[in-house]
Amino acid sequence: MKRRKSPFLVFLTCVLAVPTCGVLMGEIPSEGVNFDLLRPWLAVGVLLGAAHLVIRPVLRLLSAPIGCLTLGLFGLVIDVGLIYACAALVDGFQISGILYALLTAVMINAISAVVAGHS
Repeated sequence: MKRRKSPFLVFLTCVLAVPTCGVLMGEIPSEGVNFDLLRPWLAVGVLLGAAHLVIRPVLRLLSAPIGCLTLGLFGLVIDVGLIYACAALVDGFQISGILYALLTAVMINAISAVVAGHS
């Protein structure tokens, strides 16, 4: 039986994955980080966490036939689209490329799967 993911853990994963991917991709300097530099990254993480809890399930349900045809990979397209939509809503944040959005989507899904498996 599939375990249900905790909404708080999904939200926290999204909030923390966006700045983590920023550091991994070299968008945020790893030394001398201050809160003013992290503020837009955390704002996108908060918006993405809310979108993962509210909008993503609806989009996954509506795109279920496409998801079946692509063996679930269309879920990554939804996640990348949500990342771009959240980034468009926050001033001072821009996505440097599709690789950043894809890496963030994969990281969020991987961490959520690990957390759901051990909770």
